[in-house]
Formats: sequence, C-alpha cells, structure tokens
Amino acid sequence: MIRVNLLPVRKARRRSQGRMQLILFGGVIAILMAILAVIHLYYNDQLTQWQDRVAESQAVIDSLEEETAGIEGLEREAEMLAAQLGVLNDLEARRVGPVQMMDELQAMLSPPRDEEDRVAQLRRDWNVEWDTRRLWIEDFSETGDGFSLNGYAGNADDVAEFLQRMTTAVYFNDVELDYIDRQGGAHDLVSFRLYGDLSYTGFGDPDSDDES
Repeated sequence: MIRVNLLPVRKARRRSQGRMQLILFGGVIAILMAILAVIHLYYNDQLTQWQDRVAESQAVIDSLEEETAGIEGLEREAEMLAAQLGVLNDLEARRVGPVQMMDELQAMLSPPRDEEDRVAQLRRDWNVEWDTRRLWIEDFSETGDGFSLNGYAGNADDVAEFLQRMTTAVYFNDVELDYIDRQGGAHDLVSFRLYGDLSYTGFGDPDSDDES
C-alpha cells in the first residue's frame, strides 16, 4: 500500500491563505486610510471656508463699530453745542443784563473770529488754540447783582481756561470756582460751578483805563 505525505501541501496551503488574508487586510487598511484622508481634506476645506467667513464677518463688525463710535462722537458734540446754544438763547430770551454781557459770554465760548479778535484774546492771556467745544454751560442764574453758572467740560484744564476768561471779563467780576467734580463714565467729563458778581455797566473792563 502506497502512502502519500500530504502535510507539506497543507502547510503550503495555509501559508498561501495567510498571505492572501494579509494582502486583503492591508488592502482594507489602505482603503480606509484613503477614505479618512478624503474626509480629512473635505472637513479641512470646510473649516478653512468657515474661518474665512468668520474673518470677513469680524472685519465688517469692526468697521461698523468704528462707524458707530464716530456717530456717537458726533451725536455727543451735537448735544454739547445744542446745550450751549440753548443756554445762550435762554439768556437772550430773558434779556438777562445787557446784550453786551451775553455777547461777552458767547465770545468766551467761541474761537477767534479773525486776526484782530485773536490779538484781543491774546492780550487777555486767553489760549487762542483752546477748543471751545470742550466746555458747555448747563445752567446760568442771577441772584441780585451776582450770578452762578454750572456746566461740563472735557477735563480740569478746560475749566481752568474758561475761569481765566471769566476773570478777565468786562461784565463778570470776582469770579470764583465753587467746585469741580469728575463724572467718570464713557466720556470721562468733569462738572463745575462758578459764581461771581455782575457788572452791567462794564466797569470791570480791564482795558477801560486804556480807552479813557
């Protein structure tokens, strides 16, 4: 009886099957890696697009914030000018003192009109470069021959300049600063109060001796 040893054949078959399984497994891994790479590239592209959109939106927001800040500044300036004009109009409507007194107050809150006005202000030690829009009057009242004045300003230096102008005025005498108080907030303003005497005849004119 002839005997055939099939053990080597079986071992070779198992090795062949093992190699095929490894090849198939490697192919599956490669396919999965390729799919993951495609998914990664897709979502990475989507993320880049969203980042670009966010950057564009942020740029629009920044631009709008700058425009809003500019508008708020203009609105605040308009409110200041309106308040100042309102007090001056109220003074004129009530005819407080002579017209010259109101003109003098308005001149103290106005920049030089021309070179002659500039020289006249310099003679009184006024700072002709001062921005008069940085201070405005909220309230003006008379008490007999005296007056009291309340207002707001950008800072203490603006109040000091206005006080200098009041102390060299013709129709306002013995002007003193009652208080100055920082308001804080977004605009960081200061409030102040001045009081003194009124001279309707203009005898307090510092240049009256030169003109006589």
